[in-house]
Amino acid sequence: MTEDNLLENHRMLSKISNNNCPTNEIPDEQSTLSQECNGRHRVEEIEMECGLGPCAPNWLQKFASKQSFLIVFCLAWVLQGMYHTYFVSAITTIEKLFQIQSKITGIIMSATEIGQIGSSLLLTYYGGQGHRPKWIAWGMILFAMSSLTCSLPHFIYGRHLINANELTGVFKDPNVCKVKYNTSFLLDYANVSFASNLSMSTLENCQNEAVTSSFRLAPSVTNIVLAIFFISLLGVGMGQTAVYTLGIPYIDDNVASKESPLYFAITIGVRILGPALGFIVGSLCTSVYADLSVKPQFKTSDPRWVGAWWLGLVLISFLLMIASFAMFAFPKRLTGSKQPVVNPQSPDQKQPTIKDFPKTVKRLLKNDILMYRTASSVLHILPIAGLYTFLPKYLETQFRLPTPSANMISGVGGILVMGLGIIISGVFILRMKPNARFVAAWIASTAVLYALGMGLLMFIGCPMNDLAGLMNHGFDTKQLNCNSSYCDCDKDKFTPICGQDGKTYLSPCHAGCLNYTEKDGQISQYSDCMCLNMTLANITINENHLYGNATIGYCDQDCDSFILYIILFSIFVFIHSTGEVGSMLLILRCVDPRDKAMALGLIQFAIGLFGNVPCPIVYGAVVDSACLVWKMACGEKGACGLYDSDVFRMFYHGTTGFILLCAFVVDVIVWYKAGKINFVDEQAVFEEELHSMTGKMKNEPE
Repeated sequence: MTEDNLLENHRMLSKISNNNCPTNEIPDEQSTLSQECNGRHRVEEIEMECGLGPCAPNWLQKFASKQSFLIVFCLAWVLQGMYHTYFVSAITTIEKLFQIQSKITGIIMSATEIGQIGSSLLLTYYGGQGHRPKWIAWGMILFAMSSLTCSLPHFIYGRHLINANELTGVFKDPNVCKVKYNTSFLLDYANVSFASNLSMSTLENCQNEAVTSSFRLAPSVTNIVLAIFFISLLGVGMGQTAVYTLGIPYIDDNVASKESPLYFAITIGVRILGPALGFIVGSLCTSVYADLSVKPQFKTSDPRWVGAWWLGLVLISFLLMIASFAMFAFPKRLTGSKQPVVNPQSPDQKQPTIKDFPKTVKRLLKNDILMYRTASSVLHILPIAGLYTFLPKYLETQFRLPTPSANMISGVGGILVMGLGIIISGVFILRMKPNARFVAAWIASTAVLYALGMGLLMFIGCPMNDLAGLMNHGFDTKQLNCNSSYCDCDKDKFTPICGQDGKTYLSPCHAGCLNYTEKDGQISQYSDCMCLNMTLANITINENHLYGNATIGYCDQDCDSFILYIILFSIFVFIHSTGEVGSMLLILRCVDPRDKAMALGLIQFAIGLFGNVPCPIVYGAVVDSACLVWKMACGEKGACGLYDSDVFRMFYHGTTGFILLCAFVVDVIVWYKAGKINFVDEQAVFEEELHSMTGKMKNEPE
């Protein structure tokens, strides 16, 4: 072996081994290699130091481990996941309070993905080659500040809008049958005992309805609120990008390759706790009235209930800000890192520049497996995200659950089951060590099974046979307004009541109710309801007519399909979630190790642009297409008051199933090409090559 070959082997070993300096007996090169070794050791000490700036005490260094980072990383990911599902759980309340249509809500929620798209590629390019924990920490701070800003509409307009929209329980207009002022009616129904509630002031309220509606809408206020939400969610999208796209490669670079499936299963599985906790916290917060200084005069099941939607946003912001300080303390690399140590002063070390950015992107775009895997990720995420965005609203509409109950079930019945599937699949991959084609085939099978499951759930729901006047996915207003000669009802004012006949009516006016009983500032019962189809006892008899009573809210449904729906839904969610870990491994193993962060950034960019941006808009339009009764204010549509449960069920699950069938087709292509991906333990190969080279050098004759 020549001196040149020996020197080249020494240099190769110095690049491969992070902890051992090369020994060199060649006098001409010894000084240079010794300087490189010392410089690399100094850089290594700095890069592996745990602390906040100059504050790096010795006791803190024991936390510079992969286990400690995993805990802080998972905490950050859980809090971010909490935010998204918490906001989803508050959508119904926000739409009700600010009179926003679901498609408008969808557009506002797409701001998160716009922020993500705008930052993902450049952030992963520069951050992926820099101090990743610090980049992640700054992203967490931006996320926390944006979350806090998102709660500002409550502190600025909350109490005003609650009062203006008559959501306090103090009734400005009981919405009873508004009498057309004519003498014949008063003479015909002189025997009906009118309470003082039915007075000229009520008639004047009817005539001044346009003024009241204008006051409730407050268009300028709504526009300002929408702007605050949009800007806040934009910051949320930018802040969340760093945690995912930089944190996962940081973990992969600092653990042995054989441990990666387990760590991915833990991180992704624990992250699922975030969305689950988001729904649970949303359930608890919406159980509290929005204005903490007011004691409402009705229960959470009342259609007028407005929960404390802002409370969880403040809590998440506070916790995320605290976690960011812990993230700042982590070093650039951990002990045992697979990431090579480089001396920034070395002429061979090249810092990332904007000129090299297009080359990196071009290199990834030429990776056909990555491109098909990206398309598959988009088609998997889009329907799942859309499904969960409106899942609480669907459960409220389909099974008439109170908002807190719908949020709780969405978290436990859906999200926690998903986390269980992810963890189990990670352990399976760790133990069984399947090849890439097996993993790709399993991902494809989960897509088709989930699509078939959505097709099955299209036919499991509750009918709307208790709604009076419902005909062919619409209302027969003549049948509703049974005494239209005397009642002047606003068909757009939706305040449902349950009559003694077991039917739900759009409002007390549509039920022909002439009177109401008030107790402790709260309407406890409507009476003298002329339009009820009475076959029961305890009714009022006037002028040979049978008049019944009614209570606020929907009638109880005779439907027992809810349990079946949740069981089947949870099963299909579990099946689909078992493909998450395998999907992550396919992405990280089909690219060059130096491009891991950039590959995740590219996929995040594509998911945001083609998946998450159109997702809430598409599903918001799907939800709105099922609306039967719109709340109108000042001639404009506000929030939907009542949905057609049959149309909602069909469109909601049908859209999800169709998109996942498209994902299955792309997954089959990935399976066909997955034979190129090597799932072999990279670290073992790395060490084997090192030992082989060392052995040859020792046995080589001088």
